[in-house]
Amino acid sequence: MTPAKNPPQPNALLLVLQDDEATSMVSTVAEKMGFAACVCDDYHRVESMLEEMNPEVICLDLHFGRRDGLEVLALLSSKNCHARIYLIGAIDEMILESARRVGLQFGLDMGSFWQKPFEIADIEERLALELDTRSRFSSDALQEAIGPGEFVIQYHPIIVVSAERDKPIVGMEVRPHWEGAHKNIAWLSQVAPLIREKGLMQEFSYLLMDKALGSYCDWLATDAELGITVCMDGSNLMDPEWPDGMIDIVDKWEVPHSRITFAIEQHAMKNTDGMALSALTRLRISGFNIALDTLGNDIEELDELLHIPFSELRLKRVLVNQIGAQMEAEFHVSTLVSLATKRKIQTCAVGVKTADAFSFLQDAGCTTATGSLFGKSLPVAHVENLFRSELPEATS
Repeated sequence: MTPAKNPPQPNALLLVLQDDEATSMVSTVAEKMGFAACVCDDYHRVESMLEEMNPEVICLDLHFGRRDGLEVLALLSSKNCHARIYLIGAIDEMILESARRVGLQFGLDMGSFWQKPFEIADIEERLALELDTRSRFSSDALQEAIGPGEFVIQYHPIIVVSAERDKPIVGMEVRPHWEGAHKNIAWLSQVAPLIREKGLMQEFSYLLMDKALGSYCDWLATDAELGITVCMDGSNLMDPEWPDGMIDIVDKWEVPHSRITFAIEQHAMKNTDGMALSALTRLRISGFNIALDTLGNDIEELDELLHIPFSELRLKRVLVNQIGAQMEAEFHVSTLVSLATKRKIQTCAVGVKTADAFSFLQDAGCTTATGSLFGKSLPVAHVENLFRSELPEATS
């Protein structure tokens, strides 16, 4: 279903509301902004409306005729609805928040809520962000190159390695994958070569950052110091407009620069005629963090690179997975951690799988870690629940 704008844009809006003044207000604002808006006030029509419109945004009134909104949330969950859902109600704010958490427990993508009566400006602001997220960086070209579908983002926790572990989760790493029209999944490593070949890496990096921050803002309040790490393809460093593009997107979502870490592969720093150094320095001046992904094979080269203002050294999965199996790998890990410590920068071990590897990293003085030992990657709807529960101890 496409909105009413010309040219068409790939989004639709389904309004599941009571038939009242609020319904008319939201529907009118949405249509003026370019959404294809439809009002459904019959519980038994919700399922068919989902199939007809395939909505990207749903506004749900918790007073739904003789039924209530939680029953609708349960129905949406049973239909694997992927739309962003906003709640509306002339009820206490605490009840609205409780209903929102129920939606999260159902695995739904829950946005914020509006308490009646509300201002038109509140609706316009939120719908403008939704529209911008879905249309500013069109995925039409990516769909033409890869096939029908979209990039879906999951998050993996980054935890503190220190023995105290009084605050285990300090950030989340963004992990995108391509979900085809038939729900078939292709990981980024599978589609990245094609994206580069088609010259679409800049578009992908903008789309990735925009989608990641749109989700991040929804659960940022659960931890005031929570950071987010986004791995960026090294080809972006050759684009003089890339730093400005990243700054514009982050500023649009009003996220503090200090909470964003861009991770760059070590090989991307070679033969760039100073463009890579310029791009990264500009981002550091603007307050962003920059992490260098490395295997540590060439310590002399790495030592020279660390004169560049990196804020973190990330030990690659291939290296970390060899801890406990190869003494040479353990030596490399210890050397890299020691080198980073001398440079007063953080270290992050990627792909930690075992409790023994985690213990080794603790002894080596590694700062943070991420990997399957600490749980699976989570869809955005489940992230907030993660912060409201304790992370399991790292045991085998």
